[in-house]
Amino acid sequence: MEKKFLIIGQGIAGSLLAYEMYKAGLNFTIVSCPDKSKASDVAAGMYNPLVFKRLTKSWMVDEVLPVMTKMYQDLESELEHQFLFPMDIIKPLVENETKMWEERIEEGHFSDYIVGLGSNSIGKGIKDFNAYGRVTNSGYVHLEKLLKKMRKFFKSKGLLIDSNFDYKDVGFIDGEITWHGISAETIVFCEGHYATENPFFKNLSFNPTKGEVLEIECKELPEDYIINKNLFVMPVGKHRFKVGSTYDWKNYNEEITIAARTNMLARLDALISLPYTVLNHWAGIRPTVADRRPVLGTHPLHKHVAIFNGLGTKGVMLAPYFAREMVRFLSVNDYPLAKEVDIKRFF
Repeated sequence: MEKKFLIIGQGIAGSLLAYEMYKAGLNFTIVSCPDKSKASDVAAGMYNPLVFKRLTKSWMVDEVLPVMTKMYQDLESELEHQFLFPMDIIKPLVENETKMWEERIEEGHFSDYIVGLGSNSIGKGIKDFNAYGRVTNSGYVHLEKLLKKMRKFFKSKGLLIDSNFDYKDVGFIDGEITWHGISAETIVFCEGHYATENPFFKNLSFNPTKGEVLEIECKELPEDYIINKNLFVMPVGKHRFKVGSTYDWKNYNEEITIAARTNMLARLDALISLPYTVLNHWAGIRPTVADRRPVLGTHPLHKHVAIFNGLGTKGVMLAPYFAREMVRFLSVNDYPLAKEVDIKRFF
């Protein structure tokens, strides 16, 4: 009998998992909860191959970045719309940071990601620093457009149901999952931060993080690169920029705050000296895990219950690679997941 999968959630995790299943010819249905917000809806969608704090490569970047690029390009062809916007990141540096960047360039292991150093001004209205590092193989994905287009795509093929999901409606009959008349061999939860409420996964060390982001209009600020110094300033077209972000582990809600706005604008004013207008302010909850690694696999006691979650702040970059891994795990007997992401680490 053909395997059938029930995917709960249509954020970046659920959408890309479903797309991988679609390409593999697997049978699935997505359940999207229209009343629930998604972190993907408000996320900036930026991807950065480096961790600036210690100037190291982002975890698994050499493996995940090619898969990421290929999948978003495939989706652009499939959906006839641009979502992937490659763009260098300019990192203003103080003296001790400059020395670290010089060391990394000499090491040679960062040649795919560090273009070089400069000491000249990078644009009108950007305050002077000791030097500037330039990062390539970076940019952003327009997540809001991507998820809307994917939603329309799946709906047109009868693969997506709009419904509020209640765990109490899940049944187990003859080795199958049932939900509102649908039978499936496996239910895959891709719920983002709502996984903290999932009765099947109480053992997982979720540590959701609230983040807030602004959108500004600034007619004189350069639009051909992202600036990153204590916050990011990311061009999104028509003299608009997303600015952020914040990290709040205490307030578990999606309300925008004056404190976060004030904090971000103070950091922005320390970076640029140009007039701007604040257009929008958003807040969302990132589905982060205590060890900052995704969670993939099936429940050790319920083999028909699976999870694909915990993509966190690097979700845009990690989701394509691990969606592919999750599909292989679900469809190939004894396919091994990497220990770092396997759900077994929590049991």
